[in-house]
Amino acid sequence: MVLLAPISAGFGEKQLEMTKKTAAVKGKVIVFIFEQAYYDPNCPKCIAEVNANNSAMRRELPRKSACVIKIDGVETRRSVESLPQCVKDAVKDAPQLIATDAACEKVIATLDRTASRQQADDFAKAVAAAATSK
Repeated sequence: MVLLAPISAGFGEKQLEMTKKTAAVKGKVIVFIFEQAYYDPNCPKCIAEVNANNSAMRRELPRKSACVIKIDGVETRRSVESLPQCVKDAVKDAPQLIATDAACEKVIATLDRTASRQQADDFAKAVAAAATSK
């Protein structure tokens, strides 16, 4: 029996280019959210922990001043070639937020799951300042 990997319609170069255009027109930054994958999908405690980590990162998304690109844990390995270089250099672990300028040429701010409330506030301020400076 041959098992085939599921086809994902997730992150790709086309989505990146469309998001870059939208961000430039609207004067927003781009925030990549790297969601954590289930490390043991048969363990209810593990599932709850991963869901809590991902939810915490989603709550920190600065939606007013950013266009968001979601990348789940499985997609991260498959589509790393499609990521802008500055994002490849900045990503360390999931869940994590990485904010870039609209052209995806430089990282403005990052936030990971171990961030304090102050770091989350600083992330939101940096993103808002970069978006309003257009």
